[in-house]
Amino acid sequence: MFINCWQYNTRSSLLTELLIKLGYPAPRKGKPVDELLSKIREWLDKNRGIAVALDEFDQLEDKGEILYDLHLLNKEADNQLGTLLISNQPPSELFLDPRSHSRLTLHTLQFKPYSAEQLENILRTRVEQAFQPGTVQDAVIEEIAEGVAEESGDCRQALEQLLRAGRKAEKKEAGQVSVEHVDPA
Repeated sequence: MFINCWQYNTRSSLLTELLIKLGYPAPRKGKPVDELLSKIREWLDKNRGIAVALDEFDQLEDKGEILYDLHLLNKEADNQLGTLLISNQPPSELFLDPRSHSRLTLHTLQFKPYSAEQLENILRTRVEQAFQPGTVQDAVIEEIAEGVAEESGDCRQALEQLLRAGRKAEKKEAGQVSVEHVDPA
């Protein structure tokens, strides 16, 4: 199960979304946290253990409280709730209080930035999927891949530049996306 913490960035909104994903009808507002936790524990007691990925974990307002809630659920429920925390920040920069940090069994996976060659491959695949054949010059892909690899290696940034270049070419009614449509990084 996957929850985007950028969208559900408070304790109650995250727990409500978790309940909804478990199949419980839950109002978006108004339920006390203890009631939400009770329903989640009830689900875990009746079903099997599950894993939940909390993407953009660093965007949560109540990180410590949520970690405590999930830890308590695992102690009290019959089945476990595995948690995967996804963040752009390393664990040392998440600013967790010592009690919250000690409850975690952290195994950090750090993904290295993409190289220019990797970005080119990703962009070529996206061009095949999203553009008409022959409408994006190879130089566009190379320019974006090299610039982004040099700056950050962030694939999302490369894809965003490709999209902007495509839209710019479309707006100018150009038959092809060329290097002149690529904004500098």
